[in-house]
Amino acid sequence: MIGGTKVRIQGGKAHQRDYAQKTVAWCLKRLKLDTLRTLDLDVRLKPLDDCCGWCKPQGESNRAFQIVIGTNQTLRNFVMTVVHEMIHVKQYARGEWLMDGEPEAWGTQEILTDELWKGDVL
Repeated sequence: MIGGTKVRIQGGKAHQRDYAQKTVAWCLKRLKLDTLRTLDLDVRLKPLDDCCGWCKPQGESNRAFQIVIGTNQTLRNFVMTVVHEMIHVKQYARGEWLMDGEPEAWGTQEILTDELWKGDVL
């Protein structure tokens, strides 16, 4: 648990799970998702061939999500993918997803990843 958020991270190697955990925790705070009473994140780490990662809501509440992150990326891209998918969590959980959430995610993923990196989170 991170605040009111249940976070499960499965798959990948130990260091990838550690990076994912730290990145998710940072994103929860930075994207102000830690103010939500309940969130349930099921993060799975595995090699992906056709994309870097994805996020999809589970159920009707917009409070439970499955996030899949490709493990076959550089560390920076891996972290940036976690950030990107956490932006989607924010969009869904706050009702901000309007037609296409990609412009915001693509437009801010590098800025937030740089901020995380400079903050010595990892």
